[in-house]
This record gives sequence, C-alpha cells and structure tokens, in this order.
Amino acid sequence: MKTLSLTLLFFICFAAVAQDEEENIVQIVDDLTLKWDEQAVELGTYKGLQVYCSTRPYRDRTIKLLDKIHHYDTLLHGIVSRKYKKGKDPEAQATLDDIEKLEVEYTTKNFKAFIHRECNGVNEIERNYGREGGATYEKEVKKLEKELSKYVESITSRIDIIDEHIHHLKLD
Repeated sequence: MKTLSLTLLFFICFAAVAQDEEENIVQIVDDLTLKWDEQAVELGTYKGLQVYCSTRPYRDRTIKLLDKIHHYDTLLHGIVSRKYKKGKDPEAQATLDDIEKLEVEYTTKNFKAFIHRECNGVNEIERNYGREGGATYEKEVKKLEKELSKYVESITSRIDIIDEHIHHLKLD
C-alpha cells in the first residue's frame, strides 16, 4: 500500500510539473532564445571562439544553455504534437518541422564537433601565424570567422523561428 501511495504521489507531482512547464513554456523558450541570441553574438566572432576554446566555465555554460534549449524544444514538440494532431494547423506543422530540423541538424553533439574543429583552427592559426597578426593571420582569422558565424547564425535562426512560431500558436 505504501508503494502504491508513493507511486501515485510521484505521478501527481510529475503531472503538476508537466502542466506547469506547459503553461510556462512560452516564457521559458523566450528566455532561452534571448540568452542564446546574446551568447551567439559573442560566440560568432574569432575572439569569442578563443574564449570558448580556452575557458572551461564559459564552454560549460554554452553547452548547458544549448542542452536546455534542446530539452525545451523536445517538450515543445510534444506539446504542439498533442494539441494540434487532429487540427492539421499549418503553423503547428511548420513549428514541428523547424523543431525537428534543429533537433536533427544542430544537436549538441554536432555543435560540439563543429566547435572542436573550429578550436583546432584557432590553435593552428595562433601556432602558425603568430598572435601579432599580419596579412596571412588576418586572412586565416576572417576565413575561420566566416564559417563560424555562418554556423552560429544558422542555429540562432532556427531558435528564433521556433520562438516566433510559439507566439502564433498561443500555447499558454
């Protein structure tokens, strides 16, 4: 009987947390989007990448933020799927498509792999072309920064689009 009571209490608490998350998900996604947008401005630069590559707490915060974004996008996907399964709402379908694209193409694992390669590029530039600069140094920095900013902007665009969608869906 005690086990049944504890199990029932667990499910009630879980349902209450899930309901609360569903009610607050728009605000949570807004907050995470704002945090990512701020992070992306810095991370999309060579200097920001240098900080990311050399500062573990900064790197950990960035990865934790991305993990949270993916977590809430997964929750959002479930909410949108349940609420709009029968309605065939085009906005809901577009939201689901954009979430799936973010969750497939821009996973934390893919982000880490890309950024790791970029950090290797930073190390190579600093080792081979010196920290003082010069024409070749600047050229290599611009080349790396172009690829980096394109990738970060792609992630940012996906996150921003999903945030826009949820305001049109009126989830809360």
